[in-house]
Amino acid sequence: MLEFVNKSIIKLIVCLVLCFSFLVINPCGRSANSAETEAYDSTSLIRFHVIANSDNEQDQLLKYAVRDEVLKAASPNLAESQSLAESREILLSMEDQLLEISRRVVKEWGKTYPVTLEYGVFAFPTKSYGNIVLPAGDYEAVEIKIGNAEGANWWCVLFPPLCFVNVEESTSLPVDGKPAVPLNTAAKQKKPTYQGKEIGFFLERFF
Repeated sequence: MLEFVNKSIIKLIVCLVLCFSFLVINPCGRSANSAETEAYDSTSLIRFHVIANSDNEQDQLLKYAVRDEVLKAASPNLAESQSLAESREILLSMEDQLLEISRRVVKEWGKTYPVTLEYGVFAFPTKSYGNIVLPAGDYEAVEIKIGNAEGANWWCVLFPPLCFVNVEESTSLPVDGKPAVPLNTAAKQKKPTYQGKEIGFFLERFF
């Protein structure tokens, strides 16, 4: 009888441990992937896209340099926003400032590319940012185009403020499955220029 009781107690303990483990790993009975696929629809967010002139290395780095400076400027203003409407108002009021920042960065990189910034509604294909996947559709967005805007783009979400709860962390997330390019990476790889030309070009011609 005692042996039967002991076995029953052991079975009960094992069952309790398994149930507790399931609740910790999968709280409230949600599927394992539900936290990773939190839904954001096209009416509840504002996106941010920077499109590079081309896919060559320097143009892609320039894209990230523009991204970094724009996020640094927008973060303090957007971080306290409590609604999509408030974020929209802030971004519209900063259009000229963010465009000027983008153009300044391009000039500092020795490029003469035209730069445009537009706030509006744009059609986007399915995109992923970290564990967030946004379905294809029309989204409100800030879109910066550099030069011919024929290169790969970088994007994130300005509202809710996924881009800048922690700017360094947000720029370290993979975008569309591609390796992340963390904040200030581009600045560290910037090639020195003189009057819009890379210094290496003059050294090569001189020698």
